[in-house]
Amino acid sequence: MRTLHQLVSLMIAIAVPTAITWTSGETGFEFIVLGAAFGFATWYWGPTGAPL
Repeated sequence: MRTLHQLVSLMIAIAVPTAITWTSGETGFEFIVLGAAFGFATWYWGPTGAPL
């Protein structure tokens, strides 16, 4: 289950800048950072709902 959770987190981190690239035709640094932040948050807090 851990490997699946890490894979989903990585996919989220990649999906955000990819979606922006498909819609606008360019990727800004802020969207790469946004994707990384979402991916890291999903990896850290994840489905277990770990407390802040």
